[in-house]
Amino acid sequence: MRTKHIILSLILLSQLSFAQGQAGSLFLTINPGARSNAMGEAQIGVANDAYATYYNPAGLTNLSSKEFSFMHTSYLPNLVDDMSYDFLTFAMPFRDGESIGGHFTYLNLGDQVSTDANGNELGSFSSYMYALNLSYAKQIDDTSSWGVNGKYFYQELAVINSLDASSGSFAVDVGYFKHNAMDNPNLKLGAVLTNVGPGVSFDDGEEDPLPTRLGLGLSLLTLEGQATVAFDLNYELNDQTVVTNLGAEYFLVEDFALRAGFLSDPSGDLNYTTLGLGADLGAIAFDVSYVIGGELDPHSNMVRFSLSGSF
Repeated sequence: MRTKHIILSLILLSQLSFAQGQAGSLFLTINPGARSNAMGEAQIGVANDAYATYYNPAGLTNLSSKEFSFMHTSYLPNLVDDMSYDFLTFAMPFRDGESIGGHFTYLNLGDQVSTDANGNELGSFSSYMYALNLSYAKQIDDTSSWGVNGKYFYQELAVINSLDASSGSFAVDVGYFKHNAMDNPNLKLGAVLTNVGPGVSFDDGEEDPLPTRLGLGLSLLTLEGQATVAFDLNYELNDQTVVTNLGAEYFLVEDFALRAGFLSDPSGDLNYTTLGLGADLGAIAFDVSYVIGGELDPHSNMVRFSLSGSF
């Protein structure tokens, strides 16, 4: 059967989609949010909206109201035409000094056709991955907080006859957030350890470790509060490489922002620039981002859209 070759191709595609390395379940490292993407995905030391459930759960204590956001993108449009990525998140203050939230991630790898050795079609199947995450954060004191994520994720590359290329597992994240870092009221610091959990195996029996990362981020409010500059370093424990994120956000007027950033990931030889803008219309906000990469970079020309609300 050609099915196993298709499964291997899907696994390879999922690795190429993010970065090549030793870890598996790399869809967990797709950074969501058009705002964050436009800022080079530097958010660990920003974490002041509902996307903190992904980037740094400790930042959820920065929220003063209920927030939700939805993001959609056609994933890797230069590589395939039927992959899509969706992200839905919600967060809110819970009790005095505490916040809760969560998010749902869904990556659709598209439809494939299974054939025998002679090329006869045996049927079609869908491949997808999803993660369900719950978040909790609590203030330590007036300037710092900690947070934790618990997530269950599932990957189904194919389930055909006796072949079951699917797997589910769990992981946890822990985060820390600090205002007034280094006694600077405009400087914030964040730290996070993500995707800690058991390895994952498919039908071949081989176990791949999770893409565990140790991240550190800083953000600086400048230009009399009109601009934010952010910088993240993420150390990938399995690949022993460092992903660098740099981003900036500038408010032309109170409710309209321009953004730009840069990402460098040596494990997948990825280097690209990001651009974007955002508009806050009161209860509803809209953000868009665009990736400028090399000719052979599958992330090039990706557009992300986010719709957010607060109440």
